[in-house]
Amino acid sequence: MHKKLIKFKNIPLSNGLLFNLNNKIKNYDLKVGYNSDTHLVSLYDNVSPEKLFHNDYVYDSSQSDTMVNHFKEAALSIQKKYKCLSPLEIGSNSGIFIEHFSKKNPIAVEPCSNFAKITTDKGIITYDEYWGDAISNKILNSHGERDMIYSANTISHIQNLDECFKSIYKCLSKDGVFIIECPSFLELLKGNAFDQFYHEHQSYFSCLSLNIILKKYNLSIFDIELYPVHGGTYRYYITKDNYYKLEENVVSAINEEIKYGLCNYDVLKSKMEVIKNNISKIKNTLINLKEKGAKIIGYGASAKFTQVTNMSEIDNTIIDFVMDTTPSKQNKYLPKSNIKVLPYNKELLKKADYCFLGAWNYKDEIMNKEIDFLKKGGKFITHIPTIKIYDINNR
Repeated sequence: MHKKLIKFKNIPLSNGLLFNLNNKIKNYDLKVGYNSDTHLVSLYDNVSPEKLFHNDYVYDSSQSDTMVNHFKEAALSIQKKYKCLSPLEIGSNSGIFIEHFSKKNPIAVEPCSNFAKITTDKGIITYDEYWGDAISNKILNSHGERDMIYSANTISHIQNLDECFKSIYKCLSKDGVFIIECPSFLELLKGNAFDQFYHEHQSYFSCLSLNIILKKYNLSIFDIELYPVHGGTYRYYITKDNYYKLEENVVSAINEEIKYGLCNYDVLKSKMEVIKNNISKIKNTLINLKEKGAKIIGYGASAKFTQVTNMSEIDNTIIDFVMDTTPSKQNKYLPKSNIKVLPYNKELLKKADYCFLGAWNYKDEIMNKEIDFLKKGGKFITHIPTIKIYDINNR
């Protein structure tokens, strides 16, 4: 049973870009709730997976140097710790993690055909299917058990966790390791990162909630690591039937979450009020700058950028356009806000007074890249944990 935490009304799908402004879009309420039994915060009455993850899916992890380096380091680090003779990745996107296992019988599962093809073209056996009972049986029958199953920012997108984890247990070898990466809900709340609430992202795991859910399937977290990507991401190491010894850092992580109030509905509800106040500040700040004659553009047409503009009711009368390096996003329009996505171009950047940084989680990477913009008086705006303006002196 979900207890309502917050509802965002009439929000389009964050990756549902428009080819032109005549395209009709459908908006959906985004409902975030809390389960008092598992302490999981997740969406309820959500859109079907087929509408969210399809052949025109536009998020490409290979477009960010930060993510390319992160997943390469992840692959190499994991191979140092474990055998990884039969790795499987669930949600491979463009293959920038699993490609580093090319000599070790790797298998990938990717439901978006356009990205499944990219991974296949890298010489990796890739199944263009949604993860679940059918594909896990197919992999088990054709390739046998897997000694390492990895999934980054995908398990949190799966709506049927029961089928998901039963299928994981079935495919994982006795001494195998199941590794999940996803944003930490604790870090989300600490950073007030409300734009991580979107329809594609079904579950907002804490170490506490994930461990409670996993135990139902004879799986458990035995180790955990925190990384800075996406504002704070946990890498959970999960064992089958308690094969690996529990590390103290897992107990510490859960205790920190309990102390912060992640198992307290009233605490979580109060955090939602902080989010609402930040949304109002964002809207008012940008409108005030625009009324003073400032030219504001966006940098990075990420799902986060789409969410913050729509949640804050910011449109193309306030932000002129947004630049992005991803070819599949270019010359399209963000849903509802109607902000046009233009190819990245330094000349366009020169004409702006302010650059709203939708991809705030890549702030350092972007500001280092655009140091000339700052030196010439340009300013970046970020909105997490609260709205802030950066210039050359306070970057």
